[in-house]
Amino acid sequence: MRAVSKVKLDLDPDPDVSVFGISCHVHDHRLCWAMNRALGFDLARRRSDITDEVAGRAARYSVFDHTDPHTEGRVILVHNHSPEGILIKEQRNADFFMLVDNELAERMPDLLDRLRKLEFVLAVFPLDLEQMRLGHKLLE
Repeated sequence: MRAVSKVKLDLDPDPDVSVFGISCHVHDHRLCWAMNRALGFDLARRRSDITDEVAGRAARYSVFDHTDPHTEGRVILVHNHSPEGILIKEQRNADFFMLVDNELAERMPDLLDRLRKLEFVLAVFPLDLEQMRLGHKLLE
């Protein structure tokens, strides 16, 4: 008699976030400084980066977090490029991704316009996380 094993999939529901691609040719710390100053954020670098294996080598992508004190909504900024590769290749024209909890995004209806006016920012474009084949990497 063969043993039958049961596997239970524990899937998280889709996160309730808005995602923006940002084209910007300055270092991540410089962009965070501009965002903190203009948007009232307090983006700080995470202790651990997102890692991904590229051609047998570990590629590291910096991540910055901000938690809004009023809503507890989060803002996450992820660098899409590293010397070893690109985190989300299908969006190679995005230098950074910004994920914003929808509740916080609703409290800032002019967020997209304010991002576009930031010093150093060349372009900002909304993205659909569900349509991004490898979008789950941004949630690590």
